[in-house]
Amino acid sequence: MKLETDDLIADLNRWHKAYIRHIKALSYSNNTLELYNRAILQFIEYMHEYQEDIMIVGIRAHHFTGFLGWMEEQAEKQGKSALNGNILSKSTKETYLKAVKAFFTFISDNNDELVTFERFFKNIRIANDTKPEGKIDYLTTQEVSSLISVLERQKSKSGDYGSYRDSLLIRLMLFAGLRISEALGVKLSDISRSSDDTFAIKVFAKGGIFQEAHIDSRKIEDELEYFKKVAALAPDEYIMQTRSGKRMTRQGAYQVASTLYRHAGVRHDGLHILRHTFAMWMTSRGVDLVDIKDALRHSSITTTTVYAKATKESVIKAVLDPAKEEKWA
Repeated sequence: MKLETDDLIADLNRWHKAYIRHIKALSYSNNTLELYNRAILQFIEYMHEYQEDIMIVGIRAHHFTGFLGWMEEQAEKQGKSALNGNILSKSTKETYLKAVKAFFTFISDNNDELVTFERFFKNIRIANDTKPEGKIDYLTTQEVSSLISVLERQKSKSGDYGSYRDSLLIRLMLFAGLRISEALGVKLSDISRSSDDTFAIKVFAKGGIFQEAHIDSRKIEDELEYFKKVAALAPDEYIMQTRSGKRMTRQGAYQVASTLYRHAGVRHDGLHILRHTFAMWMTSRGVDLVDIKDALRHSSITTTTVYAKATKESVIKAVLDPAKEEKWA
């Protein structure tokens, strides 16, 4: 089967139907069928939070552990009482994790692109009195500096529309925390001054509503000047265009990022890691979790807390020290 189209939830539902048919054919008991079906449907419901962020190929360990945290939150909303600090027992969490792992093992074994997910379950361990934690991937200070250097070299060398487009795409996600779907939809008319030092970016966000993101104006002034004065882009045109004038797709953006990462020596893939880096940088500066939630425009604080769980050592090693912030631009 084809791993994905361009709709995370639709693709998960498609794989869910195939998996349920598969385990029915293997004569799983009715109890197991019901349990696995319920667990997978709940996982898909949880993943609605990431509908505009990633595709199936972008799912990582923290999405699975985040799901278990979300299940805790749902149980609490239903009025269930906590035991030893947890509402859901260790065995319940392990059962749900087993079902989701089986589902993703099936996807690994049957997708045409040979993408695998088993490695993301390898280090997930559920303790008796603590919530499981998954590793958050994000860029180190050196990787960010290398990536920005590549963007600047690309602009200096070619100076064409594509080089400035690529630079703005990366910067919007890295310094404003935009989702890929939001960055791809930005027009010049969406960007306006919110203060002497910042721009406000109007984005068409999840749920079909408009929200505002903010960015240090120094990060994108060069790019905006190019699109306004050199490219003479109309205010209502999408900035993220291909050479043929078509709107850039997620797949196209992914390919752009992969090439830039390779030139910068960044050993990661995907675009959502840029948004993670933005969140981890804010965490390292001691920004209040509620403010990070608002900056990322999360609908639930549970989604944001995953960044607060990073160890102090990993934060210090992996995100920019505020005193060196100018080196990011």
